[in-house]
Amino acid sequence: MKKLDILKELSVLYVDDDKQACESLKHILQYYFKEVFIAYNGVEALEVFENKECHFLIVDYDMPLMDGYEFLSKVREIDEEIFTIIMSSYDDKVKLKNAIKLNLLEYMTKPYELNELQEVLKKLALKVEKNALLKVQITQVCFYDKILKQIVTNNVGEQLTSYEVKVFEYLLKNQDKIVSYDQLLDILDSSSQKSLISIIYKINNKLPSKLIKNIKDIGYILK
Repeated sequence: MKKLDILKELSVLYVDDDKQACESLKHILQYYFKEVFIAYNGVEALEVFENKECHFLIVDYDMPLMDGYEFLSKVREIDEEIFTIIMSSYDDKVKLKNAIKLNLLEYMTKPYELNELQEVLKKLALKVEKNALLKVQITQVCFYDKILKQIVTNNVGEQLTSYEVKVFEYLLKNQDKIVSYDQLLDILDSSSQKSLISIIYKINNKLPSKLIKNIKDIGYILK
């Protein structure tokens, strides 16, 4: 696996009032990330952050309504750990001094070269790996590795097939909620309930204590 491939499981929020810059960088970021969200000021960005799953923030410092510093200050009240970089159009020592308080991954000065951005993304990938960001704890002895697509119980990994990954990741995203048969069949792009039952059975055999429960005539729930 290439060093940056780990980012393809993550989503990024890019905030900048320059719409042309947003479109330009969005095309680049889509190559590296699973999903790219865009906002044009701190107010919009805060709404996206509160309603979408964001793993990484790229924020311009100078914006109308709510600047990058104000936005990230509010973010830090909610999430102290999310990886963040701030960009600014020029090297401003006061802004840099303010930004240091925000626990940044990096402070970048515009204009920047593509190789500078790639170096920051490599730094992000190393942090994600080191902090096991893509390992989702299921029970005390079991977690799901989103990179390897394995359910790991007591340090023993069980590999999931591509269909099992689709179903399990959807159930995991909605853990402790009932997911209907129709929702899961849509995920599989299938109308075969027999196939779904078979997939659930196989996933359950890779989990401790068969954690996926059937809710009769409705769907399934991952406890």
